[in-house]
Amino acid sequence: MDLKEQYDKLLRYCYMKTKDSLLAEDIVQETFLKFWQSHSYENTGKEMAYLYTIARNLCVDEFRRKTTLDIEAYPDLPAYRDSEPENVIDGIVIEEALEQLPEDLREIVVLRYACDISAADIGKVMGISRFSVNRRLKEGLGTLRNLLGGEYCDDR
Repeated sequence: MDLKEQYDKLLRYCYMKTKDSLLAEDIVQETFLKFWQSHSYENTGKEMAYLYTIARNLCVDEFRRKTTLDIEAYPDLPAYRDSEPENVIDGIVIEEALEQLPEDLREIVVLRYACDISAADIGKVMGISRFSVNRRLKEGLGTLRNLLGGEYCDDR
């Protein structure tokens, strides 16, 4: 497992969930600590699903603890930092469209396309079948296509 690549993907995922870059970094670091300290995990080749399950639970715990987030306090978008201006604009347009999706659909789309997680692993993280993941992914992409006028979506 390439730790740098997984760290970046988990950071994008946690940022999507929290909208707070500093909090997302803290959660990702805590995710890796919990992963390495876990005695309940046996190496079965499912490290990604386990990492995302830990991260997802930590994000949920944070929302339970903190009912309001000051989104304006951290306006930076880590996924688009150091990018060309047109890429930043595209990224912001896509992020705004993602915000209009229901939470479960948004999470599936981000896990699949921003974090490159397989449908089977997403199903394990979310506790649903891979068929349900694929159905919801298709629904989410269709909604995004409508929101964006077909301009940014492809059928990967």
